[in-house]
Order: sequence, then structure tokens, then C-alpha cells
Amino acid sequence: MNFYKEENTIAHITLALSLLIGSFSLFSITFGLNKNDSLSFYTNNKDQEINQKIAQQPTTTDQVFTFVNPYQENQEVEKKYILQQLERLGQINARAFVVGDLDTGQVIFERKPNEEFPIASITKYMTAYTAAEILEPNELATITRDKLEVEGNRGRFKVGDSLTVRDLIYPLLLVSSNDAGEIIAQQRNRIGFINTMRDLAAELGMNNTSFADPTGLSKENYSTARDLFVMMRAVRKKYPQIIDISRLTFKENGDYLWQNINKASRFPEFKGGKTGYTNAARQTSIGYYQIQLANDETKNIAVIILQSNTRQQDTRNILEYLKRYVAFL
Repeated sequence: MNFYKEENTIAHITLALSLLIGSFSLFSITFGLNKNDSLSFYTNNKDQEINQKIAQQPTTTDQVFTFVNPYQENQEVEKKYILQQLERLGQINARAFVVGDLDTGQVIFERKPNEEFPIASITKYMTAYTAAEILEPNELATITRDKLEVEGNRGRFKVGDSLTVRDLIYPLLLVSSNDAGEIIAQQRNRIGFINTMRDLAAELGMNNTSFADPTGLSKENYSTARDLFVMMRAVRKKYPQIIDISRLTFKENGDYLWQNINKASRFPEFKGGKTGYTNAARQTSIGYYQIQLANDETKNIAVIILQSNTRQQDTRNILEYLKRYVAFL
């Protein structure tokens, strides 16, 4: 056997053993055990050229992380996530979050996963999902002055222009365009569209979620970190093009140019997601990251953050911890 290959194999075995041993110490820290159709909707050739280069408050007792039974959703899973040296995680100021495996549904660790909070523009992921479910991608929406009365004009739409529903998904997700959300919702019947958003959320099992508008401006758009994890998995499974769009650096469409405002898109591991902010919701985000864990296993991980003042640093701390101190064995 080649010396370097043998040395590398021994190193991996040593790491695996240390992670397994370290995992038993977690029981001393509050260890909680809880039990494609229309795939062409958003796709065109140009969108395949995706540019992938692109803490002040102390943690209180009620913010202790919960480590979840790795078999809680898929009883056939033979491997589990092993967390080592939790003190290396760094400060996470979000009041609630979930870090979970998008493929298996396993939750790796979380805080207040079932507490309801306003979600701000994370709403727009459900708006995109609902549009894919009930609207035709190529049907034209005409821009009228009435449709632009909503707060914010990041879409830079011109009255009289016509764009397809597919076209409108880009500003909706890349620049978090409220006007794009309203144009989409008003394409048929606004109230009916919002009711469908609620119905679809219920069908997905998002039992602690509700929507009052298609943008997230209302504080009555609320959810939980666990429900948003469910939504992220559903979107990725049924309409992966939504994920693809949300990781683009920019999108040009005629005279329009929409550039991604999500700072998480600068992380090399970023594969898609959405951020939001309102006074009631504070900083929120959902993100899909492809992470090479400490034992070199590559996993598709969701990071859901609610009620943070340091969303970017919270995300960075979680990603670094996953890469250095978490294994899947």
C-alpha cells in the first residue's frame, strides 16, 4: 500500500474513533431526543451558467441547542451525525434555528425549532412554489400602476411592460422584489393565491405556518424553523429550479438587470436560499449548503435562521463548525 494512502486511511480511522468517543460526552449537555412534475418551469440554457465563485448577546439557558435522534424521520438510516467540541461552534445569536440534512430529513442540531416567528421575505420561496403549482410559466403578466403600489421597487418594473410568470421569479428571489410578488399573486386572484399558499403549506405538513401576503411584509406571515426546513426540502425535491434561480449572481432580461442581494451567496458552499428582514422578523434566512464534513463526507445541509441580528456571522459559525467538528458515520 502506498505510504501516503495508508497514512491518510489511518488518519480517517483515528478521526472517526475520536468523533464517536466525543459523541458520548454530548449526553452531559441537554441532549433532547424527538421522535417531479413541471420541472421545466424555470429552466433555460443561459441559467445554467451560474457563478459559484461568487455578536454581542450571550447565549442564555433557554437557548441551549437540542440534539435530535438521527433516526427520527428515516428509520432505515444507518449512519448518524456526530458532533464534537460544541464549545467551538461560536456565538449564534438567532433566537431559533435548525441545521438539517436535506436528503434524509435528519436534524443535526437546533434551537427553539417549533416557536412561531414572523419570517419576512422567506415568504417568497412559498410564493415561487405556489406559482409553480398553479400558474403557467409562460403566461404573460402585464405591469400596471396598481400592481406597483406595494412598498419597495427593487424589480424596477415599467408600467406597460409584460413579463412571463417565469421571468418574475428571478426578481422575486434575487432582489427580493415585493412588486414581483404582488404581480404574481394578482395574476389570477390575489386572495385565492394567498389561500393556496396556506393550503400548500398545510399539505406539506407546515402546521405552524400562515401567510397574509405574498411578500413577507406582514408580521402575520409566520412560521417555525422546523416548518421552513420542511418547505426547503419540498422545494428542492419538486422544483429544484427555484433553488437554482436563488443562487444566481445576476439575471438579465432585456432592459432589466437583477443582481442577487443575498450575502450568503458569497459562501462557496452556497447552493440556494433566501434572506428576509422586517422590524418584527429581524434578520431571517433559509439556505442550502453543500458541506464537506470533518470526515470528508459531503452532505446537503439546510440552515434556517430566525430572529437574528447577526445572520451572516451566525451562518458562518455554523458552516465552519460543520466542516471542522461534525462527521457522518
